Amino acid sequence: MKNLKTRKLYLQVYDEIKQYIKEHNLQPGDKLPTEMEICESLGVSRNVLREALKSLEITGVVTSKPGVGIIIREFNSDFFMSSLISHVDASNDSKIKDYIEELRHVLELGFDQKAFYSLGLADIDRMNEQVTIMQNHLGVDNGGTKPLGIEFAKADAMFHKTMFSKVDNVLLSSIIDFFWAYDKYYNTKLSSKSIEITIEKHERIIKALYEHDYEKFHQAMIYHYTYEYLKK
Repeated sequence: MKNLKTRKLYLQVYDEIKQYIKEHNLQPGDKLPTEMEICESLGVSRNVLREALKSLEITGVVTSKPGVGIIIREFNSDFFMSSLISHVDASNDSKIKDYIEELRHVLELGFDQKAFYSLGLADIDRMNEQVTIMQNHLGVDNGGTKPLGIEFAKADAMFHKTMFSKVDNVLLSSIIDFFWAYDKYYNTKLSSKSIEITIEKHERIIKALYEHDYEKFHQAMIYHYTYEYLKK
């Protein structure tokens, strides 16, 4: 570790500790040097170090155990997701929703082949049940528009979560959970036409899954994200 006596910001200490972990190939269960040793090595105060350690704990990198020391944690996707949500909620970037949607589109399309071949009939039936719930939201408009509704949003979320639930990638599962945890569009006013389009997109996906036609499924996924996407 290099001396940071002239740069005592806790984020710099945070980065230095992560670099130390990488350079020394520390594994889950391994210990960091003591607080006193780190402070002396970096030339920072204990208060600054503790701010850095707090950030490392929040992001799931380390944990402090009384009488033991600072321990490297095993990767936990729940920490990843909660940290990501906290970061996004604190962001003032007006385009953050667009960034999240773009990331979701790229990931879901990128993993659609693995999802397709991982799903069983029971999974497809479960997805189809969510489409039925969406269909139940069709009806008479209130002044030409209606709220999307929490039940509609839950069904939409469950449809997509189920689609990728059998893909062997715990990080992907956490990211998809994050997409829907952050989704705040269920209060959006939408026309019945927009709801119909949304349902029709999901019906295309279901039809391709029941027919076990990957090319048709892939095209339905592309259609889902390119044709009048309802959250734009």
